[in-house]
Amino acid sequence: MGRALGGSLAAAVLLMSACGVGVDDTSPSSASGATRSPKPVQSADADPSSPTPTPSATATPSETPSDTPSPEADGPPFPPTTDPQSAEPQGDWDLQLVDVRVGDHDGFHRVVLELAGTTTPGWGVSWADEAVAEGSGEVVPIKGDRVLTISASGTAFPEEGSYEVPQRLGAAGDVAEVYVNGWFEGYTQVFAGIEGDERPFRVFTLTDPPRLVVDVVD
Repeated sequence: MGRALGGSLAAAVLLMSACGVGVDDTSPSSASGATRSPKPVQSADADPSSPTPTPSATATPSETPSDTPSPEADGPPFPPTTDPQSAEPQGDWDLQLVDVRVGDHDGFHRVVLELAGTTTPGWGVSWADEAVAEGSGEVVPIKGDRVLTISASGTAFPEEGSYEVPQRLGAAGDVAEVYVNGWFEGYTQVFAGIEGDERPFRVFTLTDPPRLVVDVVD
């Protein structure tokens, strides 16, 4: 009887081994031997119920690296006036300017200041008759009928390898020219020469990397 029972157990073990099942196997592998992949977790950025950011808030980037916009999804609504706009930076003043881009989009024109660092940039943006350089007070010649003066705050003294200034960028839509003036006492100044009259604009920030975005109504 004992020999018969022992023989039956041995046969069962051999049969389980032949089927590829280990006696102590606790792996969540499928029958094919492939480990199950966890279900993808939806990012909070993809939540369609997420609120539209306010002008002073940092918006989560919904754009591509080329700054292709979703007109209202990646920024606040355009204000009804052309009044100046400003906001304070959040964090240490450690930002470095690494790129400036200008683009023509459906319904508006966009200027982007891309930065490196940990701070959320602040800003001061307003219309002017001419481009007046911070610090020197000199008038900078720039194409266009009106000038939108953009001042990014929270920026540190330029380090080696940062964006070379001064620098001029070509036209895009009603943006006749962009002039990157440079840094002065924590502020990086950029001028956008605009064809035509003053019109509403919106200003907001994006993250990863830090960016200051200025959109001007077409």
